[in-house]
Amino acid sequence: MNRVLLTAIIAATLSGCVSPNPVSTTSDGYRIQKFSQGTVSVGKSANLLAAGNWSVSCQTDAMTGKRNCSITSLAGALFIDYGSSPKPQRVCALLHDAPGMTALIRVDSHPAVATDTQGCVSASRIIHQMRSGSTFLARVGAINDWSPDLRSVIKDSRASLEGLNKAMETVADIQAGRLAVKP
Repeated sequence: MNRVLLTAIIAATLSGCVSPNPVSTTSDGYRIQKFSQGTVSVGKSANLLAAGNWSVSCQTDAMTGKRNCSITSLAGALFIDYGSSPKPQRVCALLHDAPGMTALIRVDSHPAVATDTQGCVSASRIIHQMRSGSTFLARVGAINDWSPDLRSVIKDSRASLEGLNKAMETVADIQAGRLAVKP
């Protein structure tokens, strides 16, 4: 009997029916799940790694008291950095770690944009395409850890842009105090 109860509890937790983190659903079907330290998951799936799900982080800086926000697509290794600004400052390809190399990023059929050597571009160069686009593609240089000489390899990474506007709206709500999250 205890095994059946335990199995039911685990199944309910994994399905999202029971969660230690508060979950709300917006009128347009997005799940907003709050985690600790100013982090929120935004997406239509309970699977945090599903395409179209975003991690919004707005942690409070201990020295300045300002919220530093970012949006990450864990499924596609896409990072949007706000810093303490109300607007995105940088868009980065998270998997880019090849010293001295630039990455390329592209939205849908728009021309590719070269990044700096950290894999980032100014958000003003591409965010408008991302807000109306459907797919973000990054071609990055990645260190080949298992190679004896640690040479870089080229990898393509793809992220769905579904839900990005909702994630950006969530950042604005947190910054304006309309959505309370733990600092």
